[in-house]
Amino acid sequence: MAMFTVLAQPAAALAREDPAAAPPSVTVLDRMTVTAQHREENVQTIALAVSVVDGQTLQRRQAIDISRLQALVPSVTFSAGNELRNTAIRIRGVGTDVFSTGVEPSIATVVDGVVLQRPGAAFSDLLDVERVEVLRGPQGTLFGKNASAGVIQLITRAPDTERRSGTLSVQAGQPNAYRVEGALSGPLTDQLAYRIAAFDRRRDGDVDNLHDGRTLNGQRAYGMRGTLQWRSRDQRSDLTLRADASRLEADCCALPLIRASTHPRALPTGTAVGRDNAQVNNDVAPFVRQDNSGAALTARLALGTHTLTSITGWRRFDNDSDVDLDDTQAQLITRNFNIESSRTFTQELRLASPAGGAFDYLLGAYYFDGSVHNALDRRGLNIGATARIDPDGSVVPRIPGDQAVLAGHSDVDSRNAALFGQANWRPREPLTLTAGLRLLRERQRLAFMRPLDGRFNGADQPATNPAFGPVTGHYRDSATIGRLSASYAFTPVITGYVAWGTGYKSEGLAATLGLTAAQFAQLPAPAETSEMIEAGLKTTLLDNALMLNLTGFRTRIDDYQAQTYSAASGLFVLTSAGGVAIDGVELEFTARPHAYFSVSGGVTWLDARFDGVRNGPCYTGQTLAQGCLPVGSGGAFVQDLDGKPFMNAPRWRTTLGARYDAPLTARTDLYLQLDYRWQDAVLFDISQNPAMTQRAYGIADASAGLIFADGRIELGLFVHNLADRRYAANIMAVSTAGGANAYAQQLPADFRRQAGLSLRMDF
Repeated sequence: MAMFTVLAQPAAALAREDPAAAPPSVTVLDRMTVTAQHREENVQTIALAVSVVDGQTLQRRQAIDISRLQALVPSVTFSAGNELRNTAIRIRGVGTDVFSTGVEPSIATVVDGVVLQRPGAAFSDLLDVERVEVLRGPQGTLFGKNASAGVIQLITRAPDTERRSGTLSVQAGQPNAYRVEGALSGPLTDQLAYRIAAFDRRRDGDVDNLHDGRTLNGQRAYGMRGTLQWRSRDQRSDLTLRADASRLEADCCALPLIRASTHPRALPTGTAVGRDNAQVNNDVAPFVRQDNSGAALTARLALGTHTLTSITGWRRFDNDSDVDLDDTQAQLITRNFNIESSRTFTQELRLASPAGGAFDYLLGAYYFDGSVHNALDRRGLNIGATARIDPDGSVVPRIPGDQAVLAGHSDVDSRNAALFGQANWRPREPLTLTAGLRLLRERQRLAFMRPLDGRFNGADQPATNPAFGPVTGHYRDSATIGRLSASYAFTPVITGYVAWGTGYKSEGLAATLGLTAAQFAQLPAPAETSEMIEAGLKTTLLDNALMLNLTGFRTRIDDYQAQTYSAASGLFVLTSAGGVAIDGVELEFTARPHAYFSVSGGVTWLDARFDGVRNGPCYTGQTLAQGCLPVGSGGAFVQDLDGKPFMNAPRWRTTLGARYDAPLTARTDLYLQLDYRWQDAVLFDISQNPAMTQRAYGIADASAGLIFADGRIELGLFVHNLADRRYAANIMAVSTAGGANAYAQQLPADFRRQAGLSLRMDF
């Protein structure tokens, strides 16, 4: 489940079709081939920590998007933002939780060889996916600048070149949710084939709004992907054109309070404030509209014994949203309309020598051209600018007719060019030495404009957000990323390796509307760099019935890019958090002790902490006794974060899945599936605010069903969060517009127990 897949067709079905070929004693696992190093390789023989989840496993776990990977891969966690575009995946505790469009993610999401620039684009629905590869640790040598902590690589299904085929899957359940996905494929000629896939889904929300009786956080999404592939008659060259488009509409995100404001003038929300709260009382109805589309042309050309690969990609991502920023029924912040729009063009060329000899290599060149536009229109007042707030939420300003406006926009343009290569040398058959290098140069441009003073504390008070701009900044940087490894095949089924690698993430630009002249003068934030040392042991034991892998690693990050909440401005501020030290051990396994039974899972232990960070931010209300100390004469306060826990990096995390497939009748199989994940407590904030802590929790999912028609039809029942265990996908401070010391939680999709039915048909 987390690392490998078992037999794609249940052993029970194989035994029924050919008892001599698959008696009940057969306990064989599939070999898993990956392209984590731009070649097709056996995952058990490469010097790289890779978790693989195939499309069938994703479908059987009702995985809608990559956030579901946290239930399948123990080294993956997920942070939900206050908007869908601010979500983040973390690998080995590291990710990016920065809202600024001038900061790229530390985890690269790559779809069929094309990198997605913005985090929000990575959370579109998984459609017609063959497998997902999770590459753990820095991957900058082969995947570029925004893979300093890892890569999520999605490979979609290729067209069927031999016959016409199709698949249809339907899921229906709580809360009033459904998802339909289908695909058709087949040959058009003996050299040309097609595949077309589409999906449609919706789900009701999980948060009740007392203000208007609506249920919020529901979603509606739909999209499609088309693929056209030509292959030469000798199968050595091919040309693949892919295009996709999807749309998401959601009344998101409503954030239930876990702690209400302590301001004496704040209205009681009337909701059940606390960790089990799933209610809000908001006067602004949130919404999100996302459009995600793109096309890619991949050419693979045989040049003698070598292969030249070209991948040309175009991507577009648009996000419009509004949220109730004060998170109350008071009409304080009445509008927070945000626009984010990105366009990217990428071109990659790779030349690969034949693999398997004493020496092979891969050489490449890469070009990236991207632009992101962000605009904000916020209107209203902070609670301190009001004379009173009436019980119905109406606000009477201290100054009659007063209303503040924060409006402006930013544009970030990025160009990146790189040369890279990786070579393998086998001085003797069991030993492989690998060296990789990437040289990159980058240019960034920031244009910013905030034409009006934002006076949210009242027109008679100093501006909370003074007018600033137009200004333009130009930034250049270059970096060298490297990787070295040595692997040794002790036996045909036991391989050990050691590896060293570095990663790089672009210099950060504070492109949010809270940018000040002082912050602009200090841009850019330093590039985030990482260095990793890793050792692993990969084994395939018991006549291929058990795969067991053990990995240990040491990662050091310099100039980690983070954000802190500014109570004065009510905005998040980009900051360089300094050093991060992460040591860890990962154990993953898949076993088939019986032909009808398989079990898989893993355990990750992390010691993730800040390293040498002496001037970290204090949290709201932190006292001298709690470590918040004055610094300098400007009234600033800091705390020593050295050795303190890193954000959303649980010390222990485990996943476990067990599946039973057995004949029920001559032509029908029964299956039972149980999945469980558990993780330690985490902090969601750099300032170590105890109010933003999620306690340890475990989640169990279960499913059961029937497989018939020679494995072509599967009908099942599933239950998520079987024990109805409540937990938060994130905890965040609420804007000071609604008062001090208020905190809210983002609910995960399985906050409550949910049940449903699933149907899959292949034809």
